[in-house]
Amino acid sequence: MNITQLAVNLRAKQAEIKALLETQMRACEAHVAAAATATTPEVKGRLRTDEEKAAVQVLLDEGKSLKARIDSAAGDANMLDEIERLTAGMVERPAQGTGQAAARSTRSMGEQFVNDPGFRAFIKSGGHQVQQGVMFTSPAVDLQATLVDTSGGSGGPLIVPDYRPGVIMLGLRRLVVADLIAPGSTDSNAIIYMKELAETNAAAAVAEGTAKPESALSFVQATDPVTKIATWIPVTTEMLEDFSAMQSLVDARLKMFLSLAEEDQLLNGSGVAPNMRGINNRLALAAAVARGADSNMDALMKQISAIATNALIQPDGFVMNPANWLTIQLAKNANGNYMGSGPWAGPQPAQLWGLPGAITPAEPAGTSLVGAFATCAQFFRKGGVKAAMSNSHLDFFTTNKVAMLVEERGALCVYREAAFGKVTGLL
Repeated sequence: MNITQLAVNLRAKQAEIKALLETQMRACEAHVAAAATATTPEVKGRLRTDEEKAAVQVLLDEGKSLKARIDSAAGDANMLDEIERLTAGMVERPAQGTGQAAARSTRSMGEQFVNDPGFRAFIKSGGHQVQQGVMFTSPAVDLQATLVDTSGGSGGPLIVPDYRPGVIMLGLRRLVVADLIAPGSTDSNAIIYMKELAETNAAAAVAEGTAKPESALSFVQATDPVTKIATWIPVTTEMLEDFSAMQSLVDARLKMFLSLAEEDQLLNGSGVAPNMRGINNRLALAAAVARGADSNMDALMKQISAIATNALIQPDGFVMNPANWLTIQLAKNANGNYMGSGPWAGPQPAQLWGLPGAITPAEPAGTSLVGAFATCAQFFRKGGVKAAMSNSHLDFFTTNKVAMLVEERGALCVYREAAFGKVTGLL
């Protein structure tokens, strides 16, 4: 059943619930609680019965089931908002029609670059075919990868996938570290914020007339600079004239290079300029949990519990190296049966103890990072991903080459470092 039909069924179920509630309310209002007597007027009204509440609950459960199926298929109840959160304008909104929305067109980063009017005009006018000794630089093209979330105006995580027709289930797309972290956007070159250091919870029962216990929270001002991540590759002028090849180059290689570098910075950045300070290198993380004789899964759960107990914050995700995730995927019980999906099913979703995971080689092998990513960290982006090209590099003019550059700027803020902790010694 497709998403459109599921949505129709959900609306019908909502109407059915509303109609049933209205019928029950009318029955409650019309119910004669006490008949009129010679001295007292008639009394009407009653509360809903348990049977009536149960009937509504059955419909509510059916509605929730439909909603869950829509979420599973579309990635969210509102697929358009979810896609725009990922691409911030890379997907064109549907034009207003006569009751039917016009077909949407999706544009990846490469498509944005080669379809930019300024870039096309530059190439078609021969801007890259200049006279000997004359250097050129193409117009810069903004690749809109600053993602806007529907909540609080935050910018969304940097996801710049090559979209294909149809709906791709979330379980089939590798979750990246930026997906776990709260998104944000900025126009400044630094983010200044208050970071929570520690808390003292003295709340307790008190006797009448006695002094109330005093709790405490301590904060310190922190600053995280906006840093730049960039890379470039040489391209021949012949490729410039082949827009399809240029699109593939941006989509398949440059955006991947940029995303991998970003992921490494978010986790392992040293904090020494020009690097941002990654979460793994923050100074006040929760105490690391060693695996010991536990399985990888059990050790992870111990850190989840430790953070929830000591920092009073429930972790919402984890990061793990592919080698250690492989151990989990291949785990078997005493009978030799795979604990996960095994080799005859789809890939095992990166999820443990109900928490989503980002599986990346940027996390050092043997360790995992657990934390409250969405509530205690935020990645602010300044503008989108930018792309430009020029032949003014080394002998590129005489060898018919150009340098193609992509770059982005962002700052990582961690509001509560104790909400993150490592698990070490993983197999």
